Amino acid sequence: MHSNNIRAYLDSAAGIAGLLPQAERLIELRRSYSKLVPQQLARSSAIVNYKQQKVVIFAENNAIAAKLRLLSPRLVNDFSKNGVEVTGIRIEVQPRQAPAPAAKPAHAPLSHAGAESLEALASRLPESPLRQALSRLAAHGAQARARAPSSGDPGAADEVSTDAKS
Repeated sequence: MHSNNIRAYLDSAAGIAGLLPQAERLIELRRSYSKLVPQQLARSSAIVNYKQQKVVIFAENNAIAAKLRLLSPRLVNDFSKNGVEVTGIRIEVQPRQAPAPAAKPAHAPLSHAGAESLEALASRLPESPLRQALSRLAAHGAQARARAPSSGDPGAADEVSTDAKS
């Protein structure tokens, strides 16, 4: 019911009414495209426009663009078989936006019981770098709890860096 109301609103709005058929055409082209090309090419490229019976595809890099150029005659035929009139395909290289910088590694919480367990494990191990690292981690957890304000919850975990630097 709501989709009919939205559809009626979009059809009636003067500026939007002309965009809706184009948007629907692009959605249909993208569905067809994802079925026509290998998955790796579909993930590394996208149909961005359809104008005057020409499809515009953005490729992430030159290698993807070259593969798509080789496939373009077949794609024109396949689009036509799917009911979309396509007379040509234009392929452009458009790298994706740079990925967001990686988030800082989170500090793992270490409870009092966890620190005690690490210390107990370290005491059972023979002298080794692992034993030293576990002892440092347990000691660091104890120091962090001593510095942290008390939350009133004895089982509450405190944040402790997992870096084993000495």
